[in-house]
Amino acid sequence: METYITNILIVDDTKANLIALAALLDSPNMNIFSASSGNEALKLLLKEDIDMVLLDVQMPEMNGFEVAEIMRANSKTKDIPIIFVTAISKEEKYIFKGYELGAVDYLYKPISNEILKSKVNVFIRLNEQTKIIINKTKALEKTIAKLKQAEKRLTYYARMDELTDILNRRGFESEYELEWARAIRYNRKLSMLMIDIDDFKIFNDTYGHLEGDVCLKEVARTIKTSLQRATDIVSRFGGEEFIVILPGTDSKGAKVVAEEIRKNIENLKIRNEKSINSKFITVSIGITTTLPTRKLNRKDLIEHADKALYRAKNSGKNKSISE
Repeated sequence: METYITNILIVDDTKANLIALAALLDSPNMNIFSASSGNEALKLLLKEDIDMVLLDVQMPEMNGFEVAEIMRANSKTKDIPIIFVTAISKEEKYIFKGYELGAVDYLYKPISNEILKSKVNVFIRLNEQTKIIINKTKALEKTIAKLKQAEKRLTYYARMDELTDILNRRGFESEYELEWARAIRYNRKLSMLMIDIDDFKIFNDTYGHLEGDVCLKEVARTIKTSLQRATDIVSRFGGEEFIVILPGTDSKGAKVVAEEIRKNIENLKIRNEKSINSKFITVSIGITTTLPTRKLNRKDLIEHADKALYRAKNSGKNKSISE
């Protein structure tokens, strides 16, 4: 079980009293601080993390009541429990004044050793319980923060491809559905590019899957940076296939974007030496455009893009062809 140390500040203008009280309270689970004046006590309270104060009422310059009043006005010290140590009258007006200033108890001089230890031990136990609760709360807050972070990550990767950091198939389906609906609402054309890395199996067989992953990342990054508008959408469609949605783009504009992507990927100069088509990584792109209506099926656009890609592959690769 974890041991908690209680920091106790003893405030008394008489040195002998400080020594005597410190000796009585000497314990492995206590850390004793002492101050011989109100000013010295206040400085220590601001500097150290004090858990409880034994405060003499009668002191020159600044008495215990004045020290307590200043403590209650400060955010760092306002909740520290105070036990007043006093030899003055036990009249109610003095007792009430102390409690109004935040006293939790009184000790009257001459101090009984048993009473002192008993009262201090009560607040030590309370302090330990408070620290246990604080530590458990902090641990719980850290756990909650980690869970929230994990939840965000899970939510993110439910839509995003972890390798390439672009939309995955699920993310694409969600975005495509929205863009199709927008195209119908605003009566605007929608273009799609289906992109496939040429001879990627040969690349993997030659250089290994780790290099294959690096290649996929570079191709995804290049496609993304080739798109000029924030509304254009790129996602990983499967293996080495990518798909691009171009809202409000006609077939001519889609062809321009496709060629920009194709040239930029070719210019990466990623070597694929065993390919018979090119010694560098290239892509083939299928292009299709439609004006979405409620009567059309949005899946048809994907099929048309896939057919155009098939034609690009069969006609020599490293080219873009419209369906």
